Amino acid sequence: MKKKMILGLAVAALTFASCSKDEVTNVNRNNPNSINFEVSTGKTRANIVDLAGLQAEGFGVFATNTSAASMFIDNEGYKFVAGAWQWDMPTPIMWPSNENEFPVNFYAYYPKANTTLSTNLLADYTIAGTPETQIDLLAANYTDVVIRPSSGNVSLAFKHILSKIDFKVVTGANVTVEVQSIAIRKVGNARTYNYADLSWTSAPATGNASYKYMSAPVSDPANVFVGQTTAASVTGSSGSLMLMPQNLSGRAWDKTLAGLAADQSYIEVVYRIYETSTGDDVVGFSDATDHPMYIALNSDATGPLFVKVGYALPTNWEMSKAYTYTLYLGTPDSSGGNLIDENFVDEEGDDSGLPVVDPSTGEEIEIPEVVFPNKPIGFVVSVEDWGAAIDNPLQ
Repeated sequence: MKKKMILGLAVAALTFASCSKDEVTNVNRNNPNSINFEVSTGKTRANIVDLAGLQAEGFGVFATNTSAASMFIDNEGYKFVAGAWQWDMPTPIMWPSNENEFPVNFYAYYPKANTTLSTNLLADYTIAGTPETQIDLLAANYTDVVIRPSSGNVSLAFKHILSKIDFKVVTGANVTVEVQSIAIRKVGNARTYNYADLSWTSAPATGNASYKYMSAPVSDPANVFVGQTTAASVTGSSGSLMLMPQNLSGRAWDKTLAGLAADQSYIEVVYRIYETSTGDDVVGFSDATDHPMYIALNSDATGPLFVKVGYALPTNWEMSKAYTYTLYLGTPDSSGGNLIDENFVDEEGDDSGLPVVDPSTGEEIEIPEVVFPNKPIGFVVSVEDWGAAIDNPLQ
């Protein structure tokens, strides 16, 4: 199992991990008595948090002062205006003028619209159900400032506080794989974050949510893999999943059960395989009319047929880390997953009404048998920087 720890965030800057090059923008330094933040950012997901997006939205700031931790800054915005970072208000916020108003503690968050802090410094988050509406949440703090800095500027180091999930595929050398859809099922989606120490509270994630990484029907050629013997990325229309950090090792799907328990987590994959040179079906059918029971069942299904399989998910998603699950399909040592739907799925993602059978023998495959018998199913997990991926082979 390959494992790489997350690289440290850049010091003395508002920073997003996984950057290849930091971009630094101007700070309004005209008045050292006003509170300002030095801001730099590295690109993570282009459609979520890049420098332009951060400049447009800014981030929120909550601050306390004095030993009683009274409120000093009440969830105000800090953004890029007219070529410089500054407070999103007519007049800037000034440093305290009296010694008894120190120390000052700053707590920052992105995006501002998703968080409102109070002196308990706790924020409740729930992960949206669709990738298109998920957000790369970021958090930072800088505490115990006992005297105004000579420049008036405070440095913030932002952290990604969610886990980033992606998928790749490896196929046999002589086969073509069509991946119709991928989903993560039955995982927690709600938890409380503590800005005092920049960590999720000890209470586990709650909820029982499902998330689609890629949905049927297949329309992106990048999800047809022809003899892809090295891992190739599965292309989804909405980028990575941003999910709640949590330990799923105690609730992973028990594959010995005939059905899927309501609270057991797993990865769902819908795919088919055929020989590249001959077009002969290996898993599923290129055309529903080739199914041996098509006439007997008086079927009206059309188009290709796909199997729906599951992989147990005994994982521990950590904050700020990126995970990639690599599907091995049609390789000599792959199982093809455990069957979780007794019928084939049609090209629209619907139940075809035709039972899953082995195309070469016509024999039915029953839940929860593996698609390729006597092959192991497991995970090989690697952990990498937010910009790279933690590889989890699914065989």
